[in-house]
Amino acid sequence: MSNGKVVFGYPEYGIEVHKAFPKFFEVIPSLTDSLNDLTGRAHPNPEPYHRVILNLGTLTAVSMSELVTLAGNGFGLGAMKTARTVMETAINAEYLRRFPAECDLYLNWHWIEQHKLLTYVREHAPELLPELSTKEVERVEREFAEIRGQYQKPNGDLRGSWCALDLGARAAKTDFSEAFRLINPISSQLIHGTFGGLAKHFDLTADEHRISIPPSMEYCAVALVGGHMCVLRNVETLADAFSWIPCNPIPELVKDFHYAWGKQDKAVPAAPAPA
Repeated sequence: MSNGKVVFGYPEYGIEVHKAFPKFFEVIPSLTDSLNDLTGRAHPNPEPYHRVILNLGTLTAVSMSELVTLAGNGFGLGAMKTARTVMETAINAEYLRRFPAECDLYLNWHWIEQHKLLTYVREHAPELLPELSTKEVERVEREFAEIRGQYQKPNGDLRGSWCALDLGARAAKTDFSEAFRLINPISSQLIHGTFGGLAKHFDLTADEHRISIPPSMEYCAVALVGGHMCVLRNVETLADAFSWIPCNPIPELVKDFHYAWGKQDKAVPAAPAPA
């Protein structure tokens, strides 16, 4: 707060970010318009997996907006964490498009999560139990008992995800391997707080003992490239799922990607473009 005015982040730094990536900011409105166009359309008789794909598309758009906001304020490392969300959401949408029979696994995983929360409350916050009705608790227990077999390993333990394939394998199955290699190693270190993630916050030229403080251009480019790539793929997923043509044709959006990121400089990482 300065002079009674509330300021969030470093909005003045957005000028520097725009100067660094002018082509990206020139073309991203066409991609955003295309994604919003597809997610806003009505479908006469959607299947459950169609509904999931549409909502994942909307979530991709929201997450990409978060990513750009963070990068635009010089929070490149925060943008990298959000890039992981953009990527996984886009991968899941394409995976369900290719394997719609697994939609029930995606939806029913909700009861695994609810049962984990109930178990946590019982073990660590029993004072909250009275806030849950008997009917709610009984439903969680019943639904969990009915679907847990879908997620059991041979030894009886529950696997860690709705899908039998981990994210890297799903990325390979859906042709997201390049995006996965670009985004996942960095974002995982940051999200999980490993020493490698901590090290990425240092600017050794400034101080080798304390992490540097935003704003900074560090990792903004990687986050923007990765997010751009995944949102473009999500538009393709939506178009293929419904046999729709977005308001801006996909070949033009692909050209925009190459235009924005094709010429590399020190600020922009080499990133394979969508086909």
